[in-house]
Amino acid sequence: MNRLPLSRVSRAVLVATLGLLAIPACSDDDDDRTFASANPDPGPGVPDSGTPDSGTPDSGTPDSGTVWPAEFSCTDAQRTTVTFNPGQEQALQNEVNELKPCTTIQLGAGTFRFDNAVTIRQDGITIVGAGRGAQGEGTGGTASTVLDFSNAASNTNGMDVIGKLFTVRDLALWNAKKDALRVENSANVFIQRIRTEWAQENNPDNGKYGIYPVKSRYVLVEDSEAYNAADAGIYVGQTRYTIVRRNIAKKNVAGIEIENTKYAYVEGNTAIDNTTGLVVFDLPGNPIKGTDILITKNIITGNNRPNFASVTTSSSTVSQVPAGTGTFILASRRVEFVGNTWGDNETVDIAVLSGLSIEPNPVLWAAAFYNFASADVSIHDNTFTGGSGGNIDHGAPSMTLRPLGFLMSNLYAYGKAVHGVERVEHVLWDGIDPYPRNETIANGVNICFVNNTLPASSKESVVDLDLMAVTAKLTATTPDPTGAWAETRRYNQGVAPFNCSGFSPALALP
Repeated sequence: MNRLPLSRVSRAVLVATLGLLAIPACSDDDDDRTFASANPDPGPGVPDSGTPDSGTPDSGTPDSGTVWPAEFSCTDAQRTTVTFNPGQEQALQNEVNELKPCTTIQLGAGTFRFDNAVTIRQDGITIVGAGRGAQGEGTGGTASTVLDFSNAASNTNGMDVIGKLFTVRDLALWNAKKDALRVENSANVFIQRIRTEWAQENNPDNGKYGIYPVKSRYVLVEDSEAYNAADAGIYVGQTRYTIVRRNIAKKNVAGIEIENTKYAYVEGNTAIDNTTGLVVFDLPGNPIKGTDILITKNIITGNNRPNFASVTTSSSTVSQVPAGTGTFILASRRVEFVGNTWGDNETVDIAVLSGLSIEPNPVLWAAAFYNFASADVSIHDNTFTGGSGGNIDHGAPSMTLRPLGFLMSNLYAYGKAVHGVERVEHVLWDGIDPYPRNETIANGVNICFVNNTLPASSKESVVDLDLMAVTAKLTATTPDPTGAWAETRRYNQGVAPFNCSGFSPALALP
């Protein structure tokens, strides 16, 4: 994928821009919806029958009473349970290679050490451990099961799954060489109370993804934890119908990502101390056009970890995200935020971006009917606690690695020096959509920002950055920061054009 158009700007031009920003600063002191439980088991310590019969949550959309269709059922099948304890890794691998449908694999407490992936290619499989343990525990205890892949072959996943009606719960995946849990081309997937982790923080050689269901249908990820992934801790991609709730994502480049996914319910998660907390985006070349995403009751604060994604092996989108980005939405539509909390994200709480900012050629977005445009983003009844937007990219912007952050840093340095604007506003819109060089349509994207609780120090709440015009001014042969700043527009909450009331029809949800 191409990098941001800004990355094509010469170093000399941007250094010259910085020189123009060295102006004495002026001082400025102002600075539920509910779903029925989708648990297929009654919880830790309560006996259950293993794999759920139906493979569906108890309810689908909140009011319809519908359920997810079961693409495979163990109701009339012969069930088998096999048990393994640490030291029986080879026997476990042998069993996995010969799995029959509707088998439950019970793993005892302790540490299982593998030199290759645990590969599942069967339907109706349940894998259950004794508990996920606590953050930092690379060795299983008396009430936890750790699958350790530290000595596994390079470029292998930890657990690698293709199958219908798959459940995994109550275990940890440690130091996978690639993705910790990869579930692909599957349906009726239940991921519960697991932990994915790498021992070292900020290591670009860590695996890219912790929990990674992709190209799947009817996926539940709940009560799980993800730490130290070099791309995303929890990533649901190219999927139809997903619930992601009550998870913890910390110390990753991206905490939680919803990519090219239709119908997602993201509720009650905690994303803290990542480079970026929560991401909703489409990428070019994928035939699934993401839509209908509800983000509710999540905590997205203090995501200021320096970006440690590998520039060569990570997705170019994530490797370019400035540290301190609470949430970014890119090439997404029909996204609703309600009941969430943002704060202390040093670059911005929420950024709404066009897909053309990462791939400017519209033809390359043809696979999903030119899905580069963001549209219909409703942000209402959330809490913004403050402390965000005052230290872009954690104070270390890079023209080469993260050009958007570098541009914003320069722009807001000028804004602070000349206009007394201390911080990036709570919501940043790049002003590109609904089509490039949008200079006449005010809020053509239909971003709604109303009824949110803001800190007393807040001034304007939303900025139309007009990224293309700003870029042109700052990267001209003679950079023009005054003209660049004049291209931006700021708005208070409750003021047109961002005082809209959402979008219609209402979201269709899992």
